[in-house]
Amino acid sequence: MKKEFHFIVQAKGGVGKSLHTYLRALSQAGNASLFVDLDSSTKTSSRQLAFLGQDRFEAFSLLDNRERLMRDLFIGYVESLADSPFEKVFMDFGAPESEQLPALITRDIDLKEWCDELGINAIFHIIIGGGGAYLASIQFLEKMRAALNSKFEIVIWQNLFGFAQFPGLSRELEDNCTTLGLDLRRFGDFEPASLLGGQILDGIRNGYTLKDYPPGARLRLKKELKENFSDE
Repeated sequence: MKKEFHFIVQAKGGVGKSLHTYLRALSQAGNASLFVDLDSSTKTSSRQLAFLGQDRFEAFSLLDNRERLMRDLFIGYVESLADSPFEKVFMDFGAPESEQLPALITRDIDLKEWCDELGINAIFHIIIGGGGAYLASIQFLEKMRAALNSKFEIVIWQNLFGFAQFPGLSRELEDNCTTLGLDLRRFGDFEPASLLGGQILDGIRNGYTLKDYPPGARLRLKKELKENFSDE
């Protein structure tokens, strides 16, 4: 069975990549999975995923001193993890890293052939934000689709909180994914002004494990994980 590399990406900042990564980490509790924070700017996942411990979490920078994504470093790092004991690797790319990813994919080597040589499956999870972040999120999606050229699995993740005030955009996203044959999934329907939503978002910022939450918030999180991440 091939190892899975899950790349969590979006060039538009603040759309919920780190929230998505945190929820996924909760859903992977006890599994043979590694989480990597590649976001050299905010390092949000480094704070939120501290509960995983050093054995299941790493932080790694792919940028040089001019904020350019280093292709050789990316290749070498993925190759080193392909030889690791982990069955799944989840990588949280920051906005600068994500923005430069399409160019990296199309340079020098055939990415699909390289993944086949390593014996890994690469899956790209593209987070889509609502409101003012929607257009930029979709533009990045189109760049990634062109770069991946139908050779890899793409999963679209709609951050529900960002779409709460924009039902028209939500319908548009669903229609477009259906037309393009893209897998659309949803996550993060947490209302900050509510008691449970506020407790959950505070717990996420503080890197809580499930057992750290109050009972009501813990049950709401379990519902989120079961409905949106149970088949991951």
